[in-house]
Amino acid sequence: MPYYRQCPVNHYTYTIQPGDTLYSISQRLEVSLQRIIAANPGINPYYLRVGQVICMPSCPPNYTPRIIQSGDTLYKIAQEYNVSVRSILDANPGVDPNYLRVGQRLCIPLAGSGSNTNCQETISFMQEDIDMLKPESSVQQTHESNYGNSTRTTTVSTVTSEQIRFDAVPVTFSGDHVGHYTEGRSYPYYTDAASGGQRGINVRDNFGVWHSFAYRVPIT
Repeated sequence: MPYYRQCPVNHYTYTIQPGDTLYSISQRLEVSLQRIIAANPGINPYYLRVGQVICMPSCPPNYTPRIIQSGDTLYKIAQEYNVSVRSILDANPGVDPNYLRVGQRLCIPLAGSGSNTNCQETISFMQEDIDMLKPESSVQQTHESNYGNSTRTTTVSTVTSEQIRFDAVPVTFSGDHVGHYTEGRSYPYYTDAASGGQRGINVRDNFGVWHSFAYRVPIT
């Protein structure tokens, strides 16, 4: 006979498997032991029966569950839900932003739910990571030394999760540069000398990082 047949709203059922303990379940499903016990009044954590059904708390009110997919980052998820990286970290204590696992479950605060959704926090989080990496890149240091004081600027006319376009060149580049560049904003740039019809434009982004874009001049 299952321990529970129905669970309250914002809960889901879990059937006890051989070898399960409440602690092992909490670790595997990434739900605090205290929340599991609170969701199952009267449960004896030292006497679980195989086949017993317990209630597992999902995300709290004003939060939505998100399962980590291949290629996910906290910044990408924050952009997807229009919240800050910091608010996601606050909602998921113990999550390592540098080690997300496919299948891992996060609770994402709803935009405008009272959690801090200040975009500046997301930008600051990215900036900290980038500032740590830039000194290790000789390419970035060379670009900044040679072109950091460039007075030539180009405006970003289009930036989406799929492409970006600068008004200084007559082509569109593929790639996700959302967050790195802001539509309508101007950025320092320099161009590479043409070689065999191949050209390049190098543009510094919001974080002071130089990106190189190669292209061929369209034949008219």
